[in-house]
Amino acid sequence: MTSVQHEEWEQRFVVPETMRTGLAQLQEASLQVAAQMQSLNSQRGSELAPRANPLMHYGSPKLSARRNASLLTLARAASPSPRLAPRADTLDPAYGSPEITAIETTAQFLEWYAHVEGRLAADQDAESLAFASHLHTRLDECTRMEETVNKVEAALDTLRGDYERVGERTGGVRMACGVLQTRQGRLAQMAGEINERLDVYGSLGPITQFFNAPGDSVCMDPEFLPSLERAERALEFIEAHKDARDSELYAMRFAQCRSRALTLIKMHAQREFRRLGAQSNTNSASSEHVRVRAAATRLRPLLMALQQRGTEIHTNAVQVLADVEASYFQMRRIWLHAHVPQSLQSIEKEHTDEPAVLRDWCAFVMGVCADEGRLYAEFFGISSGKGLRAHEDMVMHVFYEQVRPRIIREAQVDVLAALCLTLLAYQRPNESNEPVEPGEPGELEAFYAVVGAVLEDAQQRLAFRAQAFVRGEITGYRMSADDAQAAVQWIRSVDSDDLADHWEYPPVQRLRWLVAQISGCVDTEVQHGLTDEALAACKQSIATHGARTVRDSVRGDADAEQLAHQFVTCSMTLADQAAEPDQTHYGGLNAGSARFSCDLPV
Repeated sequence: MTSVQHEEWEQRFVVPETMRTGLAQLQEASLQVAAQMQSLNSQRGSELAPRANPLMHYGSPKLSARRNASLLTLARAASPSPRLAPRADTLDPAYGSPEITAIETTAQFLEWYAHVEGRLAADQDAESLAFASHLHTRLDECTRMEETVNKVEAALDTLRGDYERVGERTGGVRMACGVLQTRQGRLAQMAGEINERLDVYGSLGPITQFFNAPGDSVCMDPEFLPSLERAERALEFIEAHKDARDSELYAMRFAQCRSRALTLIKMHAQREFRRLGAQSNTNSASSEHVRVRAAATRLRPLLMALQQRGTEIHTNAVQVLADVEASYFQMRRIWLHAHVPQSLQSIEKEHTDEPAVLRDWCAFVMGVCADEGRLYAEFFGISSGKGLRAHEDMVMHVFYEQVRPRIIREAQVDVLAALCLTLLAYQRPNESNEPVEPGEPGELEAFYAVVGAVLEDAQQRLAFRAQAFVRGEITGYRMSADDAQAAVQWIRSVDSDDLADHWEYPPVQRLRWLVAQISGCVDTEVQHGLTDEALAACKQSIATHGARTVRDSVRGDADAEQLAHQFVTCSMTLADQAAEPDQTHYGGLNAGSARFSCDLPV
């Protein structure tokens, strides 16, 4: 067996630590036995070596056992007596000292020879016999080991069978445990549902005691809103199980708890609003907003809870919410009634022209409406509502009462046109094709409505004053002698020079100014109507009064009719050009530097 096979054998059949000691002892004993046998053979060889074999000439000493037996038989038969002579050739030291006896007969010789030959054969076969004995011993051990292995295999088969039976039983136990766990889960769920239902009835006492606790700060307790929600869930549960015992009684008492909680919210909010109204500061809007926002931080959770429950018509939360909103708007009116008029007066003192005053007023009230919407959202969580619209209408009513009389009293066309342009800049975004920010229409609905009404009044006033301007400044125009001379000079030079470099008939000039003023300030149909009316009046003035005045100023000239006709033709051309809004390139008047006025009825 090679070293590689020996290593593979040791790796495949690992000897346990408990057997290594016994194997080492066995190996040591085997080595000792081999050493003893080698020592014995060497001793026997030394004893036999010096002696001369007297039978060498008779043949080889390696005779078979059968031959030795036959020689021994012949020696016994030739012996005169049945008793053998003493052994004189004993070579084994175990027999003691050898006794030299003379061989007298053939039988003694043959016996002696047989013993010698047997001893030689035994000495030659001792090592083989020892190895054979060792093999028989190992064979017996292998047999016993095989029996042990069979017993171990039988035991393993028994254990395997037991394991399979245990596995089957374990699977059965596992299935039974799964069934038990399922049942336990259902029982636990059922127990939870039962406890939950029992908690519904058991929570009545603590909730009632909590809501009826003395003091004004019950609403600010962190457990207030959770207690209100538990009362509402309990009420819903009892209403869903009306067939339960004493369900009507419990439903009534939980409804009382909810009503008590909503009433506490209302009382606390009204108390806070009265305190804020009493501490209003009309001098500083920023400090007022900071103070109100600080209160909103405290009241917002309660008012949002009330706002969410205000959509349920069957509860008294709607009326409670209306009362709280009324208290809130009353608090805001206390401050706005003094702040808005005072601010409008301050803005009016800062400007001298009406358009600038109206522009700053619109910006101010727009900011007030936006601030009121944001404050309302900080308290109630929404940025629109009927109450908020009514509150903003009150603010805009103050603005409207201040603006409308100023528009009605205004008689100048250019001022009214500037007022219309200012109001158009603040009209509703979706009507002016501008983007609308989220939440803005709800907050500024009242503002846009009042601005639209004021704009309508201003446009009507502008149209009325434009018609009066046409009647007074165009139709009622009377040419002076100087204007007549200027017209004649203009007519005589019109062939060589441009019309824009010289004189222009005053009604045409006023028509051009009027068209420039009303352009974009009124509706398209109204603008076209006013333009057509002014153009017709201008042409009528040119054809009648203008032509007659020019003819009278050159009376006696042969070309008087020709000059009058040429005056009418050129003036009519300029009038048609002046009626177009974009044709304002010559002869026009600046509304800021020159203003037509006439004593016409307002």
